[in-house]
Amino acid sequence: MPGSASLESVSASADWHVVKADEQKPESLLVHSRRAVFVFPWFRFVYAEGDNTRAEIVFSTHAILVTGQGLAALLAAVAGQRVIRVIEPSENEATFAVRGPGARKHDGPAVHSIKVTKFGEDE
Repeated sequence: MPGSASLESVSASADWHVVKADEQKPESLLVHSRRAVFVFPWFRFVYAEGDNTRAEIVFSTHAILVTGQGLAALLAAVAGQRVIRVIEPSENEATFAVRGPGARKHDGPAVHSIKVTKFGEDE
């Protein structure tokens, strides 16, 4: 099936989590930024676009801009509404490309930053 390899590679990222294809789809997407936590119900999902370095995920009230590397895999999972959570790493984790206990080197798919914008609000 096209895209199935992308969904499998998504599971390997420490910065986002997805449900398996045979599991029930999540009802919402949890977005952890450095400053706040947001919960977006999937039934309000409008569209997503991007490439390997940026992903824009749009809901009816907010736009989420994710920058990083290997984000085409994240977009594939978003298209199937299988993403449970996206996590913005700490500033040091993003700057030095490390993740987790002991600050291990991370060179796989990764989120560098997340910006959430509410429609109708000035930036």
